[in-house]
Amino acid sequence: MENPKEEDTKKKVNAAAKYSAIGFQMIATIGLLTFIGYKIDEHRNSKTNLITAAFALAGVGIALYQAIRQATKS
Repeated sequence: MENPKEEDTKKKVNAAAKYSAIGFQMIATIGLLTFIGYKIDEHRNSKTNLITAAFALAGVGIALYQAIRQATKS
């Protein structure tokens, strides 16, 4: 049998790893969509970066949706 303290420590480490992974996934999602929007604006020779901003906002929305879905999943 494992010590209850060791079991509690393992649960805390697993939770920390889970939430760290969610954070990195959010960064990757937002970064990728922002980069795609930037490349589209660059290709179109836009004076304003409206597509970059739209893609960045979409990335934030998607990342939040994914984070909430994963955090509530047991």
